[in-house]
Amino acid sequence: MYIFPHDPNWKVDFEIASEKLTEVSELEIQLHHIGSTSIQGLSAKKCIDILGVISDFSLGARLIEPFESLGYVYKAEYGIAGRHYFSKVEQPKIHLHVLPQGHEQIGIHLHFKNVMSKRPELVKELNEFKKELSDQFPKEIYQIKKKVFYDNVAKIKL
Repeated sequence: MYIFPHDPNWKVDFEIASEKLTEVSELEIQLHHIGSTSIQGLSAKKCIDILGVISDFSLGARLIEPFESLGYVYKAEYGIAGRHYFSKVEQPKIHLHVLPQGHEQIGIHLHFKNVMSKRPELVKELNEFKKELSDQFPKEIYQIKKKVFYDNVAKIKL
């Protein structure tokens, strides 16, 4: 099983990671807890997703060394143009998405969090959907199949 019930410690994990990232960064960076672990009551994989917003993509190179000193691995854009992607595998596992202000992915991530945080019926629906998918499919296929739900949430206006 790779999906777990919501854990209030995920918020604490984000806060600790955020504090450490801010301490080592010489850049101004806004950090947001995103993804399933950021939404009260939502089941998730045990991985904290963090969105970092910087003023300009080119400045992201100045984050590599300081973030690597904290155990993050830099993976460049990793499939999304204009993103600096870092991962940390020791617990808590963290995926850090650093994007420049104005990047379309910022709005997508924050919109999902906002919608899900205000619509408990969608949290319940997504929990059921995730359970169904995780019982039937390996992680890679689960990721692809749950995209349908996320795409539908993206269309919801608040």
